[in-house]
Parts: sequence; C-alpha cells; structure tokens
Amino acid sequence: WSFKPVVKPQVPGASGNWARNDIDRFILKQLQDHGLTPNPQAGPRELVRRATYDITGLPPDPEVVEAFATDPSPSAWSALIDQLLDSPHYGEQWGRHWLDLVRYAETNSYERDGAKPFVWRYRDYVIQSFNSDKPYDQFITEQLAGDEMPNRTPDSIIATGYYRLGRWDDEPADPELAYYDDLDDIVTTTGQTMLGMSINCARCHDHKIDPIPQTDYYSMVAIFRGVKRYGQRSHESVLESSVMEIQQPEHSALHEAAVAQYERELENVGRDLSKIEDKVKPDFAGVEIDDFQDEVNRVRLIEKRNGGLLTDNEVNRYRSLTQRRDKLRENRPSGMAQALCVKEDVAGMKPTYLLLRGNPSSPGDEVFPGFPSVLSPPKPEILPLAEGAVSSGRRLALAKWMASPGNPLTSRVMVNRLWQYHFGRGLVRTSSDFGFQGSKPTHPELLDWLAATFVEQGWSIKSMHRLIMNSAAYQMSSAGREDALAKDATNDNFWRCDMRRLSAEEIRDSILWANGTLNEDRMYGPSIYTDIPAEVKAGQSQPGSGWGTSSPEDQARRSVYIHVKRSLLDPMLESFDMADTDQTCPVRFSTTQPTQALGLLNSDFILKEASIFKDMLNEAHPDNLEAQIRMALQRVTQRPPTEEEIARGLNLISTLQSANSMSLEQAKKYFCLLALNLNEFIYLD
Repeated sequence: WSFKPVVKPQVPGASGNWARNDIDRFILKQLQDHGLTPNPQAGPRELVRRATYDITGLPPDPEVVEAFATDPSPSAWSALIDQLLDSPHYGEQWGRHWLDLVRYAETNSYERDGAKPFVWRYRDYVIQSFNSDKPYDQFITEQLAGDEMPNRTPDSIIATGYYRLGRWDDEPADPELAYYDDLDDIVTTTGQTMLGMSINCARCHDHKIDPIPQTDYYSMVAIFRGVKRYGQRSHESVLESSVMEIQQPEHSALHEAAVAQYERELENVGRDLSKIEDKVKPDFAGVEIDDFQDEVNRVRLIEKRNGGLLTDNEVNRYRSLTQRRDKLRENRPSGMAQALCVKEDVAGMKPTYLLLRGNPSSPGDEVFPGFPSVLSPPKPEILPLAEGAVSSGRRLALAKWMASPGNPLTSRVMVNRLWQYHFGRGLVRTSSDFGFQGSKPTHPELLDWLAATFVEQGWSIKSMHRLIMNSAAYQMSSAGREDALAKDATNDNFWRCDMRRLSAEEIRDSILWANGTLNEDRMYGPSIYTDIPAEVKAGQSQPGSGWGTSSPEDQARRSVYIHVKRSLLDPMLESFDMADTDQTCPVRFSTTQPTQALGLLNSDFILKEASIFKDMLNEAHPDNLEAQIRMALQRVTQRPPTEEEIARGLNLISTLQSANSMSLEQAKKYFCLLALNLNEFIYLD
C-alpha cells in the first residue's frame, strides 16, 4: 500500500453532530463500522494541559488554565492552539522529536567519545525551523543538500550537520569497513527517517522482506559517495573535513532569532531586577537615593535590606540577576563564525560497486546513483560537474526527489509522525517501517487524506497541528469504557484519547517549572552541563572526562539544551527513557523500572529541587501552611486541589513532625517531594 501514489480519498459522510472537521468523519465512520461510539470531550483543564504539553512540553500557566476553564468554547480552543504554536517553546518540544529521529548527540562515542565541534548549531537550526514553520520539503532539502542549493544560506549550511551526528570511530581496525559503516549510517537514517524504509537491510543481500535489491542499496550509497569522512583521527582533520566558516551570518534566521532571544532575556532580567528594587526604593534616604542611580552601588544597597525588607533568597537572586545582566551586555550575539557541516571530495570521488555480502574487499558490478526502484522513481537529475565544483550535486538530486509531491512516502511518513506525537501512536504504528514487515495503517484513507492535505497546504507543519488539534478526536476523554474496551482494548479505532506518561525531558522541565526555577528565557547556544553524581561518572573509562560545569542559571535551562554525551547521559533523563543516541529513534517506549522511582524519591537532584520548592512556597505564603499546600498541589496538577487533598497534606506534615521528629521545614520539604511524585504530575490525561 505504501509504495502506491498518494491519492486524496473522498471524505465519508457522517451522521450526528460529533464531527468537527474532516478528520473526525474518517474516525467516526470506522467507529460506526465496528459498533463503537467516541468518548465524550475531556474536561477543559485536561484539554488545556494536554495541548500545552503536546505543543510546548511544559505545564500551562495557572491563569491560562482558569481562563479556558471559564470559557472552553471552540473559538477559545482555537485561540489557545494559535497561542501555543506562537510560543518559542514549541520549537524546543517538536525539535526534540526530530532530534530523536536523526540520532542527535554531541560526541563521537567509542572510548574517547570526543565532543563534536559546534554541533549545537544544528540543534538550534532545528528548533528555529519548527518555530518559523519552515515548510517540511525545504527542511529536509536543507539537511540533505543545503550546501548544494542554488540559494544556499548560513542556515542551510548548518542544516547539513545532519551528516555529522552519527558515531565516529577515530581509530578503526579496518578503515575501509569503517568508511562503509559511516555511509550505511547515513543511508539507514535517511531511509528510515524520511522514507519509512529499512533500505539498510539490503547491504549484504537482497532485502528478504521488502522488494529492495542490493543494487538499490548501493545506488543510494553512490549518492553519498563523495561525502568526506567526519575526520581522520585528529581534531585538526575533523576541522578540515567537517567544519566550515560561515560568511555573513548576520543574515541568517538563526542569528536573528538569537538577537531577538537576547533582547527578550535582557528585558526579562531587567524586569525581575526592578521588582526587587521597587520593594526597597521607598526605604532609601539621603545619599542612598543618589547612590542608587549608579548601578555599581545597587547590590550593596540591596544587601543592606537583607533580613528586613528582603529575604536571603531575594538578595541572592538580585546578585545573580545582576551578574546575568552584566554577562549579557558583554556577550551580545555577534553571529556564527563556524559550523559543523558536510563536505565532499569531488576530485577523489571513486566509483561505487555492489559489495558482495557487504564486504568492501569483494566488489561486484559498478552501480550509479539512483532511488529505490519499487517506488518507480524518476532518474536522478544530476548535472555534469562544473569546473572547480566542490560537490557532486547528487545529494541535491536526492533531496528534490525526496521532497517532491509525487514521492509516495515522504508526506505519508511525516503526517504519520505528527499523528503519533499527538495521539501516542501513529496511524501506522511502525512509524519508520512502511514496508511489508511493518504494521498496516489502521485508517489508510485518513492517512492518505492527511498526506495529500499536507502537500496542498505547502508542507506546513503548524497547519497540520491546527487541523489535528481542532478535531473532536483529539479532544476526547481518555476514560475507559467497558463496552469499548471489550471490542477494542488497544484503541485501534480511536474511540478515546490515550493517556501518556511525560517524556524524560518533560518530567525534568516540569519539576523545575513547578518550583519556579526553570530558566525559560535562555534559548539556543552551546549546551549546558547538569550535576552528575560521581558514582555515575565512574562508569566512564576516564571518570568525568568531557563533562563540564555550568552556572546554576544555565543548569536550570530546558533539557533540550543539556550536553548529549554518548558515554555519559544525564541519569534522570536516561532512566526515564530518553532517545537512543546511537541510531534513529522513531518511538520512545515508556518503561517502568526501579531506577525511576529511586530517582524521583532519593536522588540528589530531586531532594534539592524539593527543597527549592519548599522555599518558593514559604516566600509566596509566609506563615500560612494551608496556602502553601494549596499552591504546591495546584503547581503540580494545574487544577485547584480539593479540601480533602489539602487535609491529607496537612496530616502528612503533622505526622512527619510527630512520628519522625522532623522540624516543620523538613516536613514541608518531604511534602514537596511527595507532590513531585504524584501520578497526576507524571502522567498526562
């Protein structure tokens, strides 16, 4: 089915008033054919939490929840979706999905596991591409052949860092085999991510399941034959083969985004400083009023109010904000000078041969660049090499075919991924395998309708979000029903919206958001280092090698900016099933294992964050324990707690004091720890 051209089917008729758009008409017809009815709409608070996490990966602000709960109309829902899609945090969440697919990591693996220079620029490119709603056909073209495009830009050069994300053996026992392993990694990632095809299975023999002969595999290898290897042992060779100077970076969208982000962060820091200053200005007298006009005196004057008008935390925060403001002023974005990218060796490009049993020492017949024959593709449009050419043009030919409306797989695969990230599973459950071995679509007509619509709407991903999220299907309750469970226990027909656990990054970011320390304003730039226990670092051949130290403000940034070191992953993220960094990761499976409970109950990280949460509550509601409990529960659940829940919190704190001889502050810290472990916090209804 997937090898046939996409033909937009007719939308089925639908009875009743449940359907809100054409997606629902496809869903409803299949439900009726199976004797099922859809679940009612979820409650407004569940909906706003679902939408906000789906689009931004963060909890909704309390005022947003209450505003929608007051007016849960279709127009308010559409406005909420638009607001979320306009958030800069949208790119951070959906960019992470793409980074999973392209096996994004910032080191080379193997024993030394050295850092990849400037690789974070690719991550920033992906985030900004989603935020700007870059058409998907352009997005994949830039990554496959951004350097070969006629109107290449700094951004399109950075995009080709796609080729440099895989592992690199800097001391291979068999250099020729290592070279073909690198090419196989590119073919594998490109085939599975963009085409949903496991082309790599034909490396050693004709594909035993799908109609992909070895000649097709090596025709794809031929497309990438001129790509230089990442490096040849030394760091200098990496710079020569994989790093490029970028001219006129001030014209790049990434630079413009960095400047806008810089100005926004500087404004936010100034606003937060002013809030603290406004509390003490009325207390100034005489010469202090004049001294305060000079910024150099302000920290000293603020410190004099410590323990009176200001708390320790407020004074420390003022110092930290002042340092952050000064650092920002000294480091205004000046553009990008270098980027990790693809380079070709056109002069040294050799012929490509079919390798018998995949063995580089056993070449067979020569093969030429081409696409999988089962798709009835056109012949690659590769122009003759011009004098002085630095690339072959083969990758641009691939990109043009890949991004063409006539390709039967590209649009199908991407809309299926969008559906998967919204509903928890794709219309095709095997989202990177659309071949005979993969699952058949549960709704084939809907899948083709979405694929055709995607192309008609200019490959706009944000338009697809709006279409999917405005459907009644997306807004259904996740509640179980005995009659529906008996007929369709796995929800193949979408009679309800499945519950899901938050991802590893969402859990960490939500903990920081709940206690008020998440640094949402700081986006882009070099990656940051979290605190990793020495016991974890001991697992490296050189414990702690390649892991730096970041400031508290940087450590509080979103998880997408954490340095991804293949041999040393952040233990909190790793235990909650972060993406495999060695190969493309189309689906994150949610496991249940003891290290998750231990990490959320007893790690240095969670105990520290629980203590900060307690301090936040003290500042917000001093000497009012009930108000502190109410605020804590609302922060983690995004709904007003019941009186029974508040009473349970009070009882827990009292019991910890009486039965465990804890002080009030200790007991409140453990109440906060409990709040951060609630299922309602970790799971999305």
